[in-house]
Amino acid sequence: MKTTPYYILWALLALLALPMSAQTEPELSDSSATRHFVHQLMFDYRPGAILHTNDFLRGKNPEVRTMNHDMGYYLKYAFSAPEGSEQARIYHDTYQGIGIGWNEFNPQLGNPVSVFLLQGARIASLSNRLALNYEWNLGLTFGWNPYDEIDNPDNKLIGSSVTAYIGFDLYLRWIASRHVDLNFGLNVTHYSNGNTQFPNLGLNTAALRIGAAYYINRPSPRLLYRHEAMPAVSHDITYDLILYGAWHQRGYYTSDGEAYILPGTYAVAGFNFNPMYRFNHWLKAGLSLDGTYDRGANVDLDGVAPESVWRQMALGASARVEFCMPYFAINFGIGSNFVNATDDFHGIYELLALKLNLTHRFLLHIGYCLNDFHRPKHLMLGVGWRFGHLGRS
Repeated sequence: MKTTPYYILWALLALLALPMSAQTEPELSDSSATRHFVHQLMFDYRPGAILHTNDFLRGKNPEVRTMNHDMGYYLKYAFSAPEGSEQARIYHDTYQGIGIGWNEFNPQLGNPVSVFLLQGARIASLSNRLALNYEWNLGLTFGWNPYDEIDNPDNKLIGSSVTAYIGFDLYLRWIASRHVDLNFGLNVTHYSNGNTQFPNLGLNTAALRIGAAYYINRPSPRLLYRHEAMPAVSHDITYDLILYGAWHQRGYYTSDGEAYILPGTYAVAGFNFNPMYRFNHWLKAGLSLDGTYDRGANVDLDGVAPESVWRQMALGASARVEFCMPYFAINFGIGSNFVNATDDFHGIYELLALKLNLTHRFLLHIGYCLNDFHRPKHLMLGVGWRFGHLGRS
């Protein structure tokens, strides 16, 4: 019997319960600025299609047909900084919040429910009422019909009843009135359990985003701060020290495509020490020293660990870029190991992480690591502390 990664679920629900206003309230720029956060409710209808990345989706399934069906319904709540505040003038129309969604797939996949954090912002103003926006979602999806060697043996995509949910939207936002926006654009989504259970090829979808937003207390029915000068930024260096842990399962596919799963799970622990230079309000870049201990590294096909524990440790360096917004930062890195860079630690590794700033210095870290852009490695669930002069962020 498989173990569902409930610890990820409870960790995410704890994040959703955190007060998003835990950081310092945005500074007000003048006496005319309002002190009220702007609140909105959003509903999205997402008719879409499954991207055919393997034989199961192309017809090797009990229905013996190509799997295309994807229909989604999403309800979201978000808030924005008070009009006239420094945060609102720097990060135009940025909003963040939580959401819940329901998707209807083919029977072998199920009809899962997603809960997630979200953040979006304006990319470009096209007129006083029309803008190009983006939005990302990160959370958990549960209620899948996962792989089972007896009841659902062909589903190599989803190996657990709970997976991670990662979504990205690019959409046009039209301000119809002071209280209503209409949204239309594109969505791409990835579902995966982070290699915590095998098999786990993952599921990718593409969809239209057709939706509307209702603003409870928006002061103005137009795009603000289109041509306003940005407040000054301090070009400082900060240092993030991240400590993380996770677990994963090991397995492989036989020559006839059958999944062979090694018994048990393997613990992972590691650190990143990440100096970053701030170029502007939104962008940091730097290097990172990355250490990893992986109890599942270099085990043989019977699951037997190597005699020396040093073969399960590695030290590497990566180049990092970080996109900074209120409350959150998205960090991407590419690197390679220079200590013990053999076997499972050989090649190029890639990291994608979300940092949730609980205070100006203390943060939560949710990340994922790949090898050579295609081989899943493990999650990176941890905490961090930011050293150095923080300046304006």
